[in-house]
Amino acid sequence: MSHGKSSLQQSAEFTADAIPLPVVAGRVMRDYLAVRPGERVLIVVDSRTDSALAPALAGEAAAVGADPVVVTIVPRPRSGSEPPAPVSAAMCAADVVLCAASTSLYHTSAKAAAQRAGARGVFNAPHRLDAWTKGAMTADFFAIRRQAEQLADLFRRTREVRVTSPAGTDLVARIEGREPVAWLTGICHHPGEVSAYPGGEVSLPPLEGTSRGTIVWESVASDLGRIVEPVTITVRDGRVSEVRGGREADRLRQILEEVADADNIAEIGIGLNPRARIGDDITESKKALGTAHIALSDSANEYGGLVECEVHLDGLIHRPTVLFDGVPVVVDGQHVYLAR
Repeated sequence: MSHGKSSLQQSAEFTADAIPLPVVAGRVMRDYLAVRPGERVLIVVDSRTDSALAPALAGEAAAVGADPVVVTIVPRPRSGSEPPAPVSAAMCAADVVLCAASTSLYHTSAKAAAQRAGARGVFNAPHRLDAWTKGAMTADFFAIRRQAEQLADLFRRTREVRVTSPAGTDLVARIEGREPVAWLTGICHHPGEVSAYPGGEVSLPPLEGTSRGTIVWESVASDLGRIVEPVTITVRDGRVSEVRGGREADRLRQILEEVADADNIAEIGIGLNPRARIGDDITESKKALGTAHIALSDSANEYGGLVECEVHLDGLIHRPTVLFDGVPVVVDGQHVYLAR
């Protein structure tokens, strides 16, 4: 479908650090989500979402002839917590969904139900205005998608993955038979295609019970925010057996004690976005080129794993080395497979 001059071309005159919100919102609705006249577009925000975001997104959806609805919810207690039942129903009734709440709605039963009902779209997007007009959201998701497809193909042919880092991560897990996800990089044109913003990762859930070793979360993690002292997680048989560190480690232990199956090793992901900034928000940080992330808790809900949990917790790893069946694909944060 042609919309005339693309919003990617429209934004070319602006620097990566100063793209106006209407331009980014137009790019999302027209190019990445391919919103069509008459489609039902649901935009979900919460009371922490910047007040400029929903009107800009709804306005761009209406400009192409779609029928946008904005719903504001109370912030969920944790990333992966379910939205209210009426919002879940609205997701299933929509053609396109975009969630820009302060906690992720991606790893939820509501997302899975909407996906099965044929909705397409993004179930975790930044809630801060700055994260839409600067950094990772200003990248070309189509260009990142081409690299993501290469990496996803390597994932599909791999039996065992190993992730190490200078900070002490050394995790081994089996992944054979698991389909990589997130490689859509936010480009969802067909029914049932779902992703997250900003675009820029490939990930999958390892086989349950196979992960072993050590994970060291650095700088930022879901629901913990900025990490002052690295959080060291010991893993045995696919589960967390010990957590060490400072105040953030104490908070993680509390979550693991309170939430059933939160100790599951749920995801291994590799960041691809060259404009992503690493800060106190995991939503953008984990997409940064040269990083990896390993998540705990929920791996089900159409993500490909078997463990359903009410939370999903990502933690960032800097300068990772990633081996697929012993062959390096990322070395100290450099994506070496691209040269092959």
